[in-house]
Amino acid sequence: MDNQKRTISEGLHYLLEDEHERIVFGALKRLHVAPHSVEFDDFLQEARITFAKAYVRFPDDPRENDMRFHVFAYQAVYWNILDLIRSQIKRTEKVAISDEDDGDDLLELPSPQKMDVVEQVTCDYFFERLYEICSNAERHFLKDCYIDQLSGSEIAKKEQVSRQCVYRWRKTVGIKALRIMHQN
Repeated sequence: MDNQKRTISEGLHYLLEDEHERIVFGALKRLHVAPHSVEFDDFLQEARITFAKAYVRFPDDPRENDMRFHVFAYQAVYWNILDLIRSQIKRTEKVAISDEDDGDDLLELPSPQKMDVVEQVTCDYFFERLYEICSNAERHFLKDCYIDQLSGSEIAKKEQVSRQCVYRWRKTVGIKALRIMHQN
């Protein structure tokens, strides 16, 4: 069968035959996309579509060269999902930390008075981990912002730096906070 005559629909049918879906789940498992994670279903659908596209692009007949096709499809799924994860992380970092944000709500952490005990302990643990990996200037920023609840302008005035410097601190602290969140 010539690869020009194969369709994505045939690729999806082939995916459901003979436990070929294990290739998709194997690639997701290798990328640490757990079935209980929020984005699992989205990545699973993307992986299935990528498998079907690999079926269409494969130069030989996948049914005759089954093992070669499995390697080909696995690699295609792995690379595509990896690209999606990387772009999602980049998008999250850009949205979470924006230099253009001129608002004075520098870090949006919940007020301790509005949290229950579990939330308070979790927030305190996160804050302590973040505080440990920050530089002295970033620690001052965290204290001024979270504990003293100062605005960006007030922090700049207190620390005798420009507002741009305060926003750079916010950006680096935000990136470190994202790294901690992605570790969990």
